[in-house]
Amino acid sequence: MHPYLPATVRKWTNLNLSNHSFSLNTMKTKRLSEFFPGVRSYYIVGEIAIITPKRVNVDYNLVAEKIMQAHPKIKAVYLKKKVKGELRTNELEFLSGERISSTIYKENGVLFYVDINKVYVNPSLSGDRLKNLELVEEGSTVLDAFTGYGAIALNIAHKKRVYVVAGDINIDGLYMLKKSLSLNKIKGMIDIVQYDAHHLPFRDKVFKLSFGDNPTLIIDFKEELCRVSENVVFYILCESEDKANSSLGRTSWIKINDYSKNLFIFKGLVRC
Repeated sequence: MHPYLPATVRKWTNLNLSNHSFSLNTMKTKRLSEFFPGVRSYYIVGEIAIITPKRVNVDYNLVAEKIMQAHPKIKAVYLKKKVKGELRTNELEFLSGERISSTIYKENGVLFYVDINKVYVNPSLSGDRLKNLELVEEGSTVLDAFTGYGAIALNIAHKKRVYVVAGDINIDGLYMLKKSLSLNKIKGMIDIVQYDAHHLPFRDKVFKLSFGDNPTLIIDFKEELCRVSENVVFYILCESEDKANSSLGRTSWIKINDYSKNLFIFKGLVRC
């Protein structure tokens, strides 16, 4: 057990995971709106394609058919509805192919095992996760507070010699991270912890840097994240930089994703 962690913290080091065999596809994204008005885009996660809708009066089964014709290695196509609940899981509608939800995909040289029904997966943010490396000092202690399947944590530990705590309330995501750790060689060290982030099981200011990637609910966790961290990278869903400033603290906010017409995901580094 790492000295930074109390003995009561559950460290998931002996998770029994069944073996799966998947072909490894890197993510690619193309715009479909020119061919199918009302379809925003789709992205590929391993052997699965996920369509992002823009409006409802579209024959998505035809779209799925065309995607599978263009990408013979795709085994399943889903329509993305929304991210729901405290566990931030995808609500998906199956469209075509095999009813599989587990796959392996590659991002920034890192292999990730995921089940798209049990965790939120968005490979289009791979560039942002790579930029996070610029914020992380070698030898520092880092908290990935809402790790999900470990996208931020593994990207960091793959390239940096740091100690990362990857935590979440979603045990399924933690199992996936454990599986992904077995698929990669990393420079750093990752401990996997299940917790409720309202009550983090860590001492005050134990982390040099934390990542709070929970855009819809992050305001509820600001105080607790700042208690255990010197600095926090917050992700927030809101209308503007001014709203982000008033909600989480004045800093330089960067828009990293469009959520809807009037809502965006902003990212900012806040000193606690």
